[in-house]
Amino acid sequence: MLNQLDRKIYVPGEVIFREGDAGDCAYIIEDGQVGIYVGNGAGERQLNLLGKGEMFGEIALIDNQPRTATVRATEKTMLIPIQRKLVEELLEKTNPIVRHLLLLILERYRGNRQVSAAGAATSARPPANGADSPSRSKLRGEATQKLSLAHGITRALANEEFALYYQPICELASGRIAGFEALIRWRHPTDGLIPPMDFLWLAEHTGQIREIGLWTLERACLDWPALRQQTAGYAKPFVSVNLSANQLTGDGFVEEVSALIARHSMPAIELKLELTETVIINNPEQAHDLLNKLSLLGSRLALDDYGTGYSGLDSLQRYPIATMKIDRAFISTMAASPQSREIVRSSIGLAHSLGMDVIAEGIETEDVRNSLLDLNCNLGQGWLFGRPAALDG
Repeated sequence: MLNQLDRKIYVPGEVIFREGDAGDCAYIIEDGQVGIYVGNGAGERQLNLLGKGEMFGEIALIDNQPRTATVRATEKTMLIPIQRKLVEELLEKTNPIVRHLLLLILERYRGNRQVSAAGAATSARPPANGADSPSRSKLRGEATQKLSLAHGITRALANEEFALYYQPICELASGRIAGFEALIRWRHPTDGLIPPMDFLWLAEHTGQIREIGLWTLERACLDWPALRQQTAGYAKPFVSVNLSANQLTGDGFVEEVSALIARHSMPAIELKLELTETVIINNPEQAHDLLNKLSLLGSRLALDDYGTGYSGLDSLQRYPIATMKIDRAFISTMAASPQSREIVRSSIGLAHSLGMDVIAEGIETEDVRNSLLDLNCNLGQGWLFGRPAALDG
């Protein structure tokens, strides 16, 4: 075997690794061919031949068990070694469910090999230890918890376990209700009321967030006639629904929103769609196209958590934003932090100069409300005006 830069060259008949060896790397065949063999001496048999572009040796690398076969070059062969450290780093960044399922598949593959292969095929390999390592046990627990939660989300959608809670958004000067933000809750049959932070993150990863998002829009449109009665006297009443990144990348979302508006005779201008900068940052061009189409439907768009994202000014100029929501992190520290107050003041001025409404989040005291009025903020939400509550509550 010769080293050529980061490649390894093997001559015909040369062993690359043997059954029972520790697995420290996998290999990609850049040129040539290798044979895969199990057993020893006269009992050896060939399982497969692999050629250019194929990979081998990855199983022992992933599950940290000894090699299950012997590999030899059948002709002059050039290999690219893939070291264990690189694979482990990539696996560490992989979703725990994917890693757990991968390890289960490999375990069953090895088990089937042990049962089906001749005795010589496994004699070189020490028996596997059935006990989990602490890291493997933690991975299994995390993965099974997520799988169970994902199943629960599917059941919750089917059994109408989700509910919307509405938090009022008020005119700061008069205290009149201008609109509501719809906030999802899970009424779990055994665990009680589950807040969104405990399950929406998983729904984002599984794609279930799209169905949850459509359910939220539908429920908000159904509830709006009753909610709207509480906004009597405000010229531009609205209900806000949060959008997720998955909804902005899903096919047909604009059409689904259009159909919902028509089905429930919902005035499009009274449906406000909220999104954060982080939602649009990963797919800015697709988001730009989709948000413009939503704006053309008549819906108004709100930029949530302004000041905490990556490109606030860019978002304001690129996208058809009608409302800026200033994050509670700045509102709650205005009294103690001149910097926070200046950020709030300049944000309000910028939004108004662009023709936007401003909603200050997290208002809990009259002092904060009065400070915001001094800065010409027109709308706000927070515990001072009301906590999220169910329409039937």
